[in-house]
Amino acid sequence: MKTQHFLLTMLMLAGVGCAPTLQTERQFDDKGQDENIDKNAYLESLSPDDMHDGLVFWTSDEAFSRKSELLLLLDTLYRHVRTDSFPSEVKTEEKWMSEYREKLCSYYDLYRLGSETIPENAKADSVLNEGDRLMELGCSWSTMEMIVNNSASFTFDRCKEYGLLNQLIMNCESEEAKELIYKEWALYEKMLKKITLISSNIVELNYWGGSMAGPAATANYCIISGSRRHMYQTILNIVTDEPWDGTGVYLRNAEQLLFGCCDESLRKIVERTPETFFDANDEKEHKKVVKETEKAIQELKPLIEEWIVLMDQVDKEFTMDGSRHCIERAGALMLMKWASIVSDNP
Repeated sequence: MKTQHFLLTMLMLAGVGCAPTLQTERQFDDKGQDENIDKNAYLESLSPDDMHDGLVFWTSDEAFSRKSELLLLLDTLYRHVRTDSFPSEVKTEEKWMSEYREKLCSYYDLYRLGSETIPENAKADSVLNEGDRLMELGCSWSTMEMIVNNSASFTFDRCKEYGLLNQLIMNCESEEAKELIYKEWALYEKMLKKITLISSNIVELNYWGGSMAGPAATANYCIISGSRRHMYQTILNIVTDEPWDGTGVYLRNAEQLLFGCCDESLRKIVERTPETFFDANDEKEHKKVVKETEKAIQELKPLIEEWIVLMDQVDKEFTMDGSRHCIERAGALMLMKWASIVSDNP
């Protein structure tokens, strides 16, 4: 059974996910005021479990009064990404996300949030960005609020990832190319489960017993998502003949860096194990999390090995001589970002 320690408990309360929540004022666009909906009446219409699992419960009254319809729309995404069955089969999730992004576009058009001539994907992402800003309204930046905001932002980022997947699939010239992308995506989801567990555990071990473990761990999830979106944007730019950055290192070098950083972080954690624990169970739990992390690292290795071989096929499928290895380097940058978060010790 999966270890039930402090961080995972916090994530269950707030929703697994993250995006870096910055405690800075960001301009909120009040254009397109939603129809006013009574928050308490809406929450009372839900069962207790549904109430606490949704996004509306955790948002401020100020945010809900400003954009209640937007929050209810985002709540659908939040709940979907939080389900145990997410992600299901890649094509099924792509279809769900595509239909959901159409609703985001409809909201954008209905409330005239910006130019009507921008691409549909840009419209959908603009609404998700508006959701990020909305979550900060009335936020007091308590530990729990930071975790919730990070969790919400992570769900928005996952939707953006699937937007890039859909664009890439639409630009594939053959069914073989599409199946190659779907295969890579399915493998990445397995890798994602391992790296999020590893990074969360390392944060918890570094902040053992501290209240900042939750916000710090969830913030890393958005960094992971951002590195994934950068990689897919690079592939998409190559396919559509848009400018891209071909600098970077090779995947094998990035792989070595990632696992070297994982091993070094755990070594330092074990060296500075707290001299005192709350009780014997606390010490036992600490050792259990260390072992769980070691196991996850070993399980991630063959997945990345398989992924590197697959990425070479993707590189050959979508690049020509002039851009050879650019996709590989984009993948390497993703692994290097993973290495940076597992190395971020206080």
